[in-house]
Amino acid sequence: MKDMFLIALEGTSLVTEHTYIYLLIPVCLIYLFFRNKMPAPRIFFIQGTLLLFFIYFCPISAMVIHFCLLNGVYNRALWLIPFVPLVCYTAAHMLLHFQGRKRFGLFAALLLFIMTSGTYMLREPNFHKASNPYKLTQESIDTADFLPDGAHVVGANWLVPFIRQYNPTITLVNDRWQRSSIDAEFAKEHPDLTVLGPLLQSSNCDFIAIGQDLNMTVIGKWEDYGFHFYAGDNRCIIFINENSSFYNGEP
Repeated sequence: MKDMFLIALEGTSLVTEHTYIYLLIPVCLIYLFFRNKMPAPRIFFIQGTLLLFFIYFCPISAMVIHFCLLNGVYNRALWLIPFVPLVCYTAAHMLLHFQGRKRFGLFAALLLFIMTSGTYMLREPNFHKASNPYKLTQESIDTADFLPDGAHVVGANWLVPFIRQYNPTITLVNDRWQRSSIDAEFAKEHPDLTVLGPLLQSSNCDFIAIGQDLNMTVIGKWEDYGFHFYAGDNRCIIFINENSSFYNGEP
């Protein structure tokens, strides 16, 4: 039980780190408790907010929430559920009960507080390449990490399209007939580089990405057709075109 409570606290700290905007929650609750006597807002904003936080920190419900977070629920949106309506309603309630300079001063103070309490999301280290939101295969992720941004790639159908989902700067051969010819040759039991090599060169691709099992069945040497080993692992192998701007001249 104690562990789940600590996990809930850890989840809170992940959302609230580098910001003090969540200090508005107790301020808003105290203000509404003493100043707002209408029953409906008190039930919804005060009791509702406290109920949500009880659910977040109760060990049993926290266990369910933690399980959901591990399976892809966006946890920041979860914590915004009690925060956004509470703060917005309290701010509107306060502004309606002030006049003139007091209203303007309160509005300016709230605006300044919100502007200075956040973080810049479109900047490192907060903004970075997506980890794996579409559940891509590990082979496609590993291969995409080998390839430089802006590369023009041709290769196995089970691999290359998923590389582009992971890194959209990587482009694919999109000529329909040329692509069909390359796929047809790759689909053979023993692809022949005397046929495949000129097709790949005419596609102006920078890299070829295929499986290690397919590479072992290829007839011919890649080097004879201007392609050299670039990178690979036990599942995939990548060759670079010597006519590519990414080629540094090393075999």
